[in-house]
Amino acid sequence: MVNRIESIVDAIGRLNSVHSPDSLAYQIRNPLLLVSFAKPGRHDVNEDGLRVFGSMLAGYKAGCFDVSLKIKGLSRAGLRPADCLENLLGCYKIVGKVARDNVVAFIRRALKDESVSVHTPLSYFLE
Repeated sequence: MVNRIESIVDAIGRLNSVHSPDSLAYQIRNPLLLVSFAKPGRHDVNEDGLRVFGSMLAGYKAGCFDVSLKIKGLSRAGLRPADCLENLLGCYKIVGKVARDNVVAFIRRALKDESVSVHTPLSYFLE
């Protein structure tokens, strides 16, 4: 069974072309294009403040951790489990309809659940 949080990370990573060697996500090994909010020097960052990871696995784990925190309502993003997927996607600057639809379509296929939509509550991904 596919982990629901990983399905979100995979979907956003695909949208960011994480497996294309020419993409920014691939080059900095950061599938979600996570921004560092830590004190300067704590994380490796590029000139745009995006975290740079030493491996794809490290970037993937950080992405899963970040999504998990947001879904549980434990991040500074202010999300709660009752919020919808659309709100979570906004945290990763995925705001256009086409981009959101691509993420939702990927998650539906990954989880084999056609009921997933941008209005799905984040609590669904905790089960």
